[in-house]
Order: sequence, then C-alpha cells, then structure tokens
Amino acid sequence: MQSQMAVGVGGGLLFGVLLSVAISGTLTDGKIERAVGKTSETSEAAMAAATEGFEARIAELEAALSESAASLDERLVALQTETAVEMAALSAATEGQANDLADLVEQMAQAPQAAPAEAVDLDMPTSEARGVGETAIFADGAVRVFVSAVDQDGGSARVSVNGETQSLSIGASAAVALDGGECAVALADVTEAGAIIGSDCGVETTQATDAAAADIPPAPEDGHTPGTTVSLADGALRVFVSALAADGSSARLAVNGIDVVAVASGTSIDVAAGDQACTLTVTGVGNGMVGLEGSCS
Repeated sequence: MQSQMAVGVGGGLLFGVLLSVAISGTLTDGKIERAVGKTSETSEAAMAAATEGFEARIAELEAALSESAASLDERLVALQTETAVEMAALSAATEGQANDLADLVEQMAQAPQAAPAEAVDLDMPTSEARGVGETAIFADGAVRVFVSAVDQDGGSARVSVNGETQSLSIGASAAVALDGGECAVALADVTEAGAIIGSDCGVETTQATDAAAADIPPAPEDGHTPGTTVSLADGALRVFVSALAADGSSARLAVNGIDVVAVASGTSIDVAAGDQACTLTVTGVGNGMVGLEGSCS
C-alpha cells in the first residue's frame, strides 16, 4: 500500500514537472516570437528608411547629371560657334594670302627679264678661260687667281686672289696689293669653259712706256688708281675705279653700285643719288691714275 502511494506521489510530481516545463516552453516561445516580430518590424523600418534615402540620393544625382548635361550641351554649342567663326576668319585670311601670292607670281612673270651679262673689254691683259679648280697667273706668279665657282647664267665667278676670296660679276674688279702699290684683278667674261680673268698687275711699266711714247698727260692731281673707291659730293657718290685705258682716253667706273660704265677723259655723266641729281666728271686719265670730280643738287 505504501509502495503504491509512493508511486502515485512520484508520478504526480513528475507530471507536475513536465507540465511546468511545457508551460514554461510555451511562454518562452511566445517571448521569442514577440522579440523576433519586433526585430523584423525594426529591420523593415530601417530598410524602408534606407531605401527612401537611397532613392532620394539617386533622384538628386539624376537631376545633377541632367543639369550638367544641359550645361555641357550649351558649352559645346558655344565652342562649335566660336570654332566656326575662327575657321571662317582663317579661311578668309588664307584666301587673301593666296590671292596676294598669285598677284606676286603674275607680276614676276610680267617683269622684264634681266639680260644676260656680256663680256667687257677690261683694257688689261686677260687669261684663257679657267674652269673650277684652275688658276690664272699674273705678274710673273706674284698674283694667283684660283677659280672656285662659276655661274654662267648669273655672269659671276667666285675666285681666290692670293688667298683672299672674292665674288666678282662680269666687269667688276678687286684691288690687289703688289710691291707696295695696288693693281686690279677683274672678271672679263664667263663662258662654258670657265671664267676669263683680267689683271693689270705687272704691266705698269709697259703702260708707263706706252704713255710716254704716246705723249699721254701725266697723272691728274689727286688721282686714283684702279681698285680704289672714291667718295664724292659729301658721300652721295661712291665711285669704284675698275680699270683705265692704256692710252688715257677713258676710265671704267662703277658709280653707287656694281654696274661698270666707261667714261671718256674730260667728260661727265649724270647720276641719280636718292632724290639728288648728281654729275660725275673724269677730269683726266694718265700715268695709271684718274681724276674725278662730283657734285649734286
């Protein structure tokens, strides 16, 4: 009997414990559900708020991009307009330059062509034609003229006179120091064979003898020898003495330039010097010298 009562009491206690656990588990599950529900509601609210903020940010970004695109379009249109204006101005300037160049070419085509240079009589001994690399020798070897270049079309030659380089056109001469005095080397002509060089170096004695025999007047006062440059009329006239006739009849002179003219002794020529009208007179030629006078008004 007691044993049955013990079993009954023990079974009751066990049932109570199980009932308590079941009730406790039910209560715990409810709390968990409520907690999870609250967490879900909070997460959903936070997610909704974040989504709204993100959408607002996207809207702002789209508006900014739209405004930037509109501004960029305006700047692009302005740049295109400015470029078109500059290109039009450049095209007009280029067209004007092309027209000017065409006019210049036409003027050059219509301009009279310079006549080819012709041989001149230098009134001095001349060499045979000397080609490039050859040398003309005068005054028993005291004067050596080496030809380094020849321009037949231009009527000029580049020579080295006793080591000094000179560029000479036909009729032009260069002074050479010899035995304490001066003589001249000149270019008489340029042919296919080369340059024809003339020089009075080493022939002064012969000229003096011929002058005495022909009763040529003595050297004029304040005379000038070939190869010298004379300034007259306060510098308005610059006269280069190129050569003198052996008989004293004339002098070959270059006045304010390189063009050589022959002027007879005792005669005058008119020369324009800027806005001045000038006169150059050869007062006399004798004994290897020429007398010159000049005036301008």
